[in-house]
Amino acid sequence: MSNRGSKLIFLVSQPRAGSTLTQKILAGHPQIHTTAEPWLMLAPLCPATEAPYDVVWAKKGQDQFLAHLPNDAYDEGLRRMYGYLYDEALMRAGKAFFLDKTPRYYFILPELAKTFPEAKFIILLRNPLAVLCSIVSTWVGKDWFALGAYRQDLLVAPHLLLAGITQLQERCLTLCYEQLLAEPEAKLNQICQFLNIAYDPALLEYQTSTPWTLGDTKSVDRKNKPDPVHAHQWQSDLRDPQTWRVCQEYLTYLGPKTVGAMGYNPETLAQILQKQRPTPWDLTFSLQTLLQPAQSRSAAAHLGIRLYRRMRRS
Repeated sequence: MSNRGSKLIFLVSQPRAGSTLTQKILAGHPQIHTTAEPWLMLAPLCPATEAPYDVVWAKKGQDQFLAHLPNDAYDEGLRRMYGYLYDEALMRAGKAFFLDKTPRYYFILPELAKTFPEAKFIILLRNPLAVLCSIVSTWVGKDWFALGAYRQDLLVAPHLLLAGITQLQERCLTLCYEQLLAEPEAKLNQICQFLNIAYDPALLEYQTSTPWTLGDTKSVDRKNKPDPVHAHQWQSDLRDPQTWRVCQEYLTYLGPKTVGAMGYNPETLAQILQKQRPTPWDLTFSLQTLLQPAQSRSAAAHLGIRLYRRMRRS
């Protein structure tokens, strides 16, 4: 492999956007090799904010060291090291392309593009309300204050993904998750054309035996082909008043411009929410601003006061 990334494919998205399904499908191509979620490039390209050493002084020391080297020395060093690792994985698998599916590469899209100037990118987008509902049902459950841990995945990722699409231009294919479910053959043909590889009809029925421990392995492995029913399942979660309120907040936060740029009609999503709107009584017992920074104790106390007052009036 050229260490410039000519044999690399990066699949990037919000978490819970269908990237594992997309990866499983593409893994069935005879020329593509992939492994779970490598997370390989985050550490070298995304500076750590916490470590058992002083990260500020570590950055200063590194900058002083690199100041005596050519301007592209660090980038070239990364290309050689990580290009070698990707190359070794390909050689052992006997394949032509390595697919690195790591959703949170949305943090480092410009850096990835610079480090591997010949790599190709697939940016996977999904209805943001469906992403939110999936995060809630999979990782949050009833612990609503845990939602704050995914603020960047929800609030930052859409903007960085859209910026990456603009920057990458012809190096990037934008893929809509719902369209992949509804038109798998057409979309897979499009992906193969983008990657300059032959389309293989066997891609339509992906294998589930790959022993991955990262990504959405449980729900993806229940079936062996894309099912369009999954595109609308999120709407059933709106029956929960708290989920509905957070979805309403999220749609408002993103705004029509961002939602539209992602390929979704904000008016249609607003209509779905309005149709599923809980009663005023049910919304009384839900919390606002759950997408704001951690505020569990104050929010819980506020809810307790509201419940107490409501009961006194009953």
